[in-house]
Amino acid sequence: MTTDPTEQLIRSALHAEADRRPDPRVVLAGLRQAQPRRNRTPLLVVAAAAVVAVAVAAVLVPRMLQRSAPVVGTAPATDQTVLLAGMDDYDTADSIVLGRFGRDGVAALASIPRDSLVDIPGFGQGKLSSAYSRGKEAAQQQGRDENAAAEAGARTLVDTVQQLTGAHVDHYALVGMAAFGRLAHVLQGVPVCLRAATHDPRTGASFPAGEQVLDETQALAFLRQRAGLAHGDLDRIARLHAYLRSAANEVISGGKLADPAFVSALISTVQNNVRIDPGWDLLSFAALMRDTRPADLRIGTVPITSPHLDTPNGAAIGLAPGEVRTFVANLPHSGTSAPDSCVN
Repeated sequence: MTTDPTEQLIRSALHAEADRRPDPRVVLAGLRQAQPRRNRTPLLVVAAAAVVAVAVAAVLVPRMLQRSAPVVGTAPATDQTVLLAGMDDYDTADSIVLGRFGRDGVAALASIPRDSLVDIPGFGQGKLSSAYSRGKEAAQQQGRDENAAAEAGARTLVDTVQQLTGAHVDHYALVGMAAFGRLAHVLQGVPVCLRAATHDPRTGASFPAGEQVLDETQALAFLRQRAGLAHGDLDRIARLHAYLRSAANEVISGGKLADPAFVSALISTVQNNVRIDPGWDLLSFAALMRDTRPADLRIGTVPITSPHLDTPNGAAIGLAPGEVRTFVANLPHSGTSAPDSCVN
């Protein structure tokens, strides 16, 4: 049987990724080289959409493998729950998404706001976005090397999410900021729709009302914006969801899967900018995902009890752990597969 060149490319990339554990020092060095110097404040260096690269690849790559032969690898015996986090270069988790991927082909993503006030195991209360940095810094103070400290930070973030949601996290993926820029580049623009014109007073970025196609620079500004939006970070999460759906639709309906150059660029984006947990068998995960239907991808945000809490460390978002656990336990039925066509 003749092997499709695109399929062979994907298989080779997956084999390489299965044996690969990215060195965070290399990833961070790449981020510094890839990003121009700017006035970096927490509001300006958020990577809300970086996780799109992982989510799109997780949903789409297995479908690419269905062309002429069975997916390499054996599917897990059970569903998998995966934590996806977009990381800035200050070790802040700026986008946190819990994904549940089922053997029946149904996938669901639940966003958890970065500013959620949570209990961080071993550290007390704090914003969810700080869990990774707290765990990493504590490990560094104990004399662990960079790689071990990064794994400790990831473990703290995972433990925090598990305690909050009641869900066992099987695997995690941490996505660097450079991944988003590269993804926007390889997609050559992503269509979005805004209900009203917006302006970000901090960055100067402006977007008109209605449908528009975002290029690489515009997409990054679109997904970073919180200032000037009525609901701040919650509106930014809605933008992330809309962008994710649009990006997935562009890949599938645009015929890009037949282009080996596009497939290579997409997989390279994930390989070069993502840190996964040491035990994640991506070939097995691809087999689990071979029947996933991107059109049925359900996306939601965990229930919010208070959009603004005053804390000693600034404003935070209030959650009710019981409601969050119920929401996550009911995934994928908690999310929506048909969101509004336009966002704020």
